Formats: sequence, C-alpha cells, structure tokens
Amino acid sequence: MATIRYDKNKAIKISAEIFPDNICEQCGRCCITHVFKDGDGIPVIVYCEHYNPKTKLCNIYYNRFEKEDSCLSMIEGILAQAFPKDCPYVKDLKNYSEPNCYKIIRDFEKRKKGKFKY
Repeated sequence: MATIRYDKNKAIKISAEIFPDNICEQCGRCCITHVFKDGDGIPVIVYCEHYNPKTKLCNIYYNRFEKEDSCLSMIEGILAQAFPKDCPYVKDLKNYSEPNCYKIIRDFEKRKKGKFKY
C-alpha cells in the first residue's frame, strides 16, 4: 500500500470547515485509544491522556493538534475509521465502517443489559 502525503494543517482547516464542532455530542468515544478484554471478558477502555472523563471533554481541545501528535482531524479520523458508526459526523456515510472496539463495547452492554460507562 502506498503512503499518501498531505499537509496536516490543511486537513485540520478543511475538517473545521466541513465538520463544525457543534455537531459533536461530546460522548468522548473519539478519545478512546484502545479497548481490550480483561480476564473476565470485561472491556477495558483506554482513553487519551488529555480526556477528562468527568466533563467528557479534551483538556487541550483548542491546542490539541499542536500538543498531541496522535490527535486526528475529522477527515483523518473518518479515513482511518476511528469513530463509532453512530457518531453524528459519520452516521449518514453509507460506506463507513467503525473499528471493532465499539462492537466489543456494545456486545458487553447487550450481555449485561445495562449501559456501559464510557
């Protein structure tokens, strides 16, 4: 597979134009960096170090691209398929596929018949 080179700053600016912040539901799921199951099969969710679970907000949101190299613009996140399928930014995209971690979380929620706290 070939690597596509692009200007990240332009991707950030274009993302901001196409995907305004007010669409965000502030669920915090885009801040999940890893999900794995513990020995009992319970999902363990690892968030970005800048995510605040009490407010469900990023502590460095307005400077996130300068301070956190791994933070993706919306365009990058969509192309990398980093968001859950019910995210307002991707829910209407017919060909979008979410990462498997959200399936792991939803399957656990169904088994427990309760809401899993992100």
